[in-house]
Amino acid sequence: MKRAVYVAAAGVIMTSIAAYAADGVGVYVNGRLIPQTGYLEDGTTYVPLRAVSEALGAEVEWDGENAHVTMNEDTLVADIASDISESVVAIVGNYRGAGSNTASEYNESTAHGTGVVIKSNGIILTNAHVVEDIENITVIFNDGTSCGAYVQYIDEDADLATVKISRLGLKPVVFAAEGSARSGNTVIAVGTPLSLNMRNSITKGIISGIDVSVNGAMYPLIQTDAAINSGNSGGPLVNLKGEVVGINSSKYAGLGVEGMAFSIPVETIDYVLAQFEKNGKVMRPDIGVSFDESWEARIGLPTSKGITVKNSQSDNLKNGDIVTSVNGVAVHSIVDYNKAIRDTFTGELSVTYTRNGQETTESVEYELK
Repeated sequence: MKRAVYVAAAGVIMTSIAAYAADGVGVYVNGRLIPQTGYLEDGTTYVPLRAVSEALGAEVEWDGENAHVTMNEDTLVADIASDISESVVAIVGNYRGAGSNTASEYNESTAHGTGVVIKSNGIILTNAHVVEDIENITVIFNDGTSCGAYVQYIDEDADLATVKISRLGLKPVVFAAEGSARSGNTVIAVGTPLSLNMRNSITKGIISGIDVSVNGAMYPLIQTDAAINSGNSGGPLVNLKGEVVGINSSKYAGLGVEGMAFSIPVETIDYVLAQFEKNGKVMRPDIGVSFDESWEARIGLPTSKGITVKNSQSDNLKNGDIVTSVNGVAVHSIVDYNKAIRDTFTGELSVTYTRNGQETTESVEYELK
């Protein structure tokens, strides 16, 4: 006698297929429609335990009357990697001035990196440093097909760019919700390390830290111990839901340094892409000053100190003023300042600063650049 175990669905996205009828209710798990349908009873949707568990990468074994559900991470990671590989590409081009050879010849004057499809009409996201110094760009898909591309938008400060190809019907990646990445989450990195014959290589690790400040980075980054090498730049960092939590961008390398890679988080990606779409570039408010950080901020110690104004061309702020918040957000480092503007600027810029022991909050003048 066949037995079916049904559980009230939780943590999955439900959607009806047409009207409720004999066809039942379609169930999506992490964005994928599972083969089995559920049913509605007293306002609750019930779905087969085995179908949901296996869709999440679990193994289900029967022991007489009972079902034992065991999560198999190997299967889950392999399924996620297989699914997202369709949306991950290698990007290759000639260094500017290296000659007239096309990128598709892959000679010694070429450079390569990775990108992810973000729109089905041929828009691909990558790092700015992958494409800023190359021409004759070619995008190579996981199945080996290739297509010429050009840089659409680029922002060196955030290290993000989009390239465009003439191809429709592509499969875009799904981005995780802002703020959903947590230290300790398992993630996988997908990219093209070292050589083009290593396209869509997979490495696995965890998120080691979030909101990490790195020298030279304008905004906070995600730190991960997933192995990233030259050529991985521009590729996705993916959670176990198959969602992109970041774009891999850099790593620390050197004697005694291991597992120190960094990714641009969704918060910065969303901000930059919205600016690209609205303005064709990222427009940032320039208040006509530069800043010095406290020695604590420079070495990464927690501090309540603000940032000190220098080289001021502002009518509001003078050299030596200490800025402590922007639009109500406390700032203790230059990265904090940039992040506050990223997250709060909508046309007004209110700055709290201390001058000669007196704290003042006022709107400051700025120029969009």
